[in-house]
Amino acid sequence: MSEPTLSTRDRIIDTAMDIVRDQGVVKLTLDEAAKCAGLSKGGVLYHFKTKDELIRGMLEAMILQHEEIQLAYYQREPEGPYRWVRAVVRTAYDSDGLAKDRVAAALMALVAVNPELQKTIQAHYEKWIARIRADSPNQMLAELICMAMDGQYFESILGLELCDTTEREQMQAYLLDLLKREDGALR
Repeated sequence: MSEPTLSTRDRIIDTAMDIVRDQGVVKLTLDEAAKCAGLSKGGVLYHFKTKDELIRGMLEAMILQHEEIQLAYYQREPEGPYRWVRAVVRTAYDSDGLAKDRVAAALMALVAVNPELQKTIQAHYEKWIARIRADSPNQMLAELICMAMDGQYFESILGLELCDTTEREQMQAYLLDLLKREDGALR
C-alpha cells in the first residue's frame, strides 16, 4: 500500500522540519523551504506569509502528532479514573515521541521568546488540562503528575537525560502504580 500524497502545505512543513533537524533553526527561511521543497517562493508564500506562520504550522503539526500518540495510548487504557493521566504518562515516556526530535527543541526555544507562538501551545494545554480534570477524582495529584511529565518531556528535548532507561521505566511504573493505588483508595 502506498503512502498518501502530502498536500503542498504539509510538504512545506515537513521540509521545514527537515531543514531545522539537519541544518538548525537559523537556516530556516522561506527561501530555503521553497528550494528544498522544490517550489517557488510564491508557492510557499501562498501557504505561509511569514516565517512565523511557517513555524506556527510546524508547531501545530507537532502538537497534532503528539495528540495522536496520546490518543492511541488513551484508547488502549482501560476505562476509569485517571485514564487521560495514564495516557499522558505513557506518552511522556514514549521512545518514539516528540521529545526525541531535535525539531521539538528548536521550536520550544522559538516559542519561549515569541508570545504569539506561546498562545498556540496555551490553547492546547487548556484543552489537555480540561480532559485531565474531567476524569481525575484527585485533580491535584493528576495535575502534579502532568507537570512532572512536562519536566520529563523538556528534560528529553533539552538532551539532559538525567535518568537512564531503567530509571525512566521505574518512574513510569511508579507513577502508573500511584494512580492505580489512588483509584483503589477512592473506592
